[in-house]
Amino acid sequence: MSTYRRQASAPPPQIALAFVAVALTTMLLSFLWCAVALPPPLALLHAMAVGVFLTTAMGLLYQFVPVVSMTTLRHTSLPFVHLAMAATGTVLLVFGFTVANFAYVAYGGAFHGLGMLLETAILIDTARYGKPPAPARGAGVAFVWLFATIGAGTWMALRLSRGEDVVRFANIHAVLGLAGFFGTLIVAMSFRMLRMFERVDREGHAVPWALAIGIASLVTMLVQNGAWLLVATGAAFGIDLASIGRARSPAYQRETFAYAIASAAGGIAATLCYAFHDGFHAVLIAVWFFVGTAVVGYLQRIVPFIWWIHRAKRDGPRSVPALAKMNESRLGYAVLLAWLSAGICYIVTPYTPLGPDVAVVAWLLLIAQLIRPFILKQTAPMNPHPTSGIT
Repeated sequence: MSTYRRQASAPPPQIALAFVAVALTTMLLSFLWCAVALPPPLALLHAMAVGVFLTTAMGLLYQFVPVVSMTTLRHTSLPFVHLAMAATGTVLLVFGFTVANFAYVAYGGAFHGLGMLLETAILIDTARYGKPPAPARGAGVAFVWLFATIGAGTWMALRLSRGEDVVRFANIHAVLGLAGFFGTLIVAMSFRMLRMFERVDREGHAVPWALAIGIASLVTMLVQNGAWLLVATGAAFGIDLASIGRARSPAYQRETFAYAIASAAGGIAATLCYAFHDGFHAVLIAVWFFVGTAVVGYLQRIVPFIWWIHRAKRDGPRSVPALAKMNESRLGYAVLLAWLSAGICYIVTPYTPLGPDVAVVAWLLLIAQLIRPFILKQTAPMNPHPTSGIT
């Protein structure tokens, strides 16, 4: 096993990048759909939450788990099978909600569930050859929530397709997915991202916070007014996260921390809406501000990192621009501003083209940021200590 770890190498970049490409395409199609028509809310919700954010997360985990566990990804051809299952599942979900045929929704959930089973098997087989740190274990906890979310959603769709009234379980499904799965995963990923790009090591906090959010989510589902525990837990996590701002080095770029704080604020706002029984805004804020802000922000760090590793291995580290140059700070802030503005516009003027139009602008800025690593050339001598470029 130790020999296997010594021979560890980064996963093929095309795996994570293929998932990201499919997710970004789905994102653009969703925005354009909103700009020209009025999609059913559940269809749009699942297009974004599942087709964009879940697909992105699943793809990045194929990169994240092997790298942080210091081992080599196993079965590198199978993730593409998973991607095909995920894309098929998203199409079936969105189509089913659009035509109000819940049998298709159940089929879509089944495809995503099978894809997740495949990824779970791959990552477990990968991690057993390494030493998964706290964020990787936190991601493992998130997988339990995801299976519960998919199971609950598929069960509901099957019952609805038979004419049964199970709409009362929709809140449970939402809490499982948005608080349980995405909450746990974002908490676990945030501490690793801030360690890598802000040089503040709080990774030991990842698992306790993941468990705390999980417990608060369970209480929210089982106890009347239990959502206030989720509010308190989210606020405490936000305070812990904000303390990193005082410990971080001012020499590093601030976008990662800015996205993390904005995401945490979105999570707290969503839990407050839920505690006050405003389910519509709770889901909207959770999907767009809490989940979406984290995914959009972290993509701008992870994609350059993936490509930097590949180019450094292929061409040598001295021929590759530093990571700091691959990510343009001003553009990163512009993406964040446009993304938050799009969400605010949709809240203020729901079901109008204004929010989607601003979202398309955010998408274009994000694409401009993400293509930089692939076209940027090395124009100055490489830093002899390349890790110092991870900002």
